[in-house]
Amino acid sequence: MGHSTTETQAWDLDFYTNFAARYHEHFCQDRVLGKVIRTFVSKLPASAQVIECGCGTGIAAANIVASGCHLHGIDQSEGMLAICRQRVPAGTFEVADMLQYSVPDSKYDGAVASLSLFELSKQETAAMMQKWHGWLRPGGLLLIGTWDPERQGVSPDRFDEDGCATKVPFEFMDHTVYNTLFTRGAWKNMLDKAGFEFVLSETDSFKPEGDCIVEERYYITAKKRTSGAV
Repeated sequence: MGHSTTETQAWDLDFYTNFAARYHEHFCQDRVLGKVIRTFVSKLPASAQVIECGCGTGIAAANIVASGCHLHGIDQSEGMLAICRQRVPAGTFEVADMLQYSVPDSKYDGAVASLSLFELSKQETAAMMQKWHGWLRPGGLLLIGTWDPERQGVSPDRFDEDGCATKVPFEFMDHTVYNTLFTRGAWKNMLDKAGFEFVLSETDSFKPEGDCIVEERYYITAKKRTSGAV
């Protein structure tokens, strides 16, 4: 999981901690994500240093490490991380809120946020892009995994002038969650403003196990411009 606002943070932490094993059971067969991760890692240097924000139970982390990278993952849920540490013993992991986390500049070759940004506001998402820009080495790569709101059936009326829709309700593991979503154009604009060059995007559909909706995934790979943020 990623970060949640103060008013819902306690509930979210309890939810993800209590449902960690069930979540992993539903989502562990995510072969689409595995393919996306392998494509991303193939563009990184050998033995790359990678940070994953919102690593959850280690579904992406396992693929990152298996591809030869050195991974450090952060997540707010100790329950999620307990499973992650067991599944990915070669990685290092710690409990942390990505918005409050800090590392030295230019420490990483790659950064990953796979399905962990839904609870951030528009301003918080932009702030994370600035953080990743600082954490990455020149030419470093960022991978964002999110949903494609158009394919997910979100009404165009929900989006503001910047292409952001907030508090969009979805049923997730028998609970209603409220997501922040962006149009494809909005993602490109935010990345450009943060100093990233759009590299490629991939779309696919994933149906988790159990009574879960089909997720219309949108994956973005972007490269840190050596000229910095604009």
